[in-house]
Amino acid sequence: LSTRTLQRRLQERGLVFQDILEHTRRELAIRYLEDKSLSLTDIALLLGYSEQSAFNRAFKRWYNQPPKAYRKLLLLKKKG
Repeated sequence: LSTRTLQRRLQERGLVFQDILEHTRRELAIRYLEDKSLSLTDIALLLGYSEQSAFNRAFKRWYNQPPKAYRKLLLLKKKG
């Protein structure tokens, strides 16, 4: 499937690749943060970011807090 064909098919459905990518990254970020064995650097790389700082900025834009703080809240909720 060529890039142009993919773009055209997405456009026909009213979708934008960048929006799909960001939505997928947001969902996976939360799943990955629940896994204590994954470092923030590991998560950034798994999501396709070249650096953890880029992941941190994106996450803060999505959830208004850094991933480290969000992970801490997730883990506290699991305990309680």
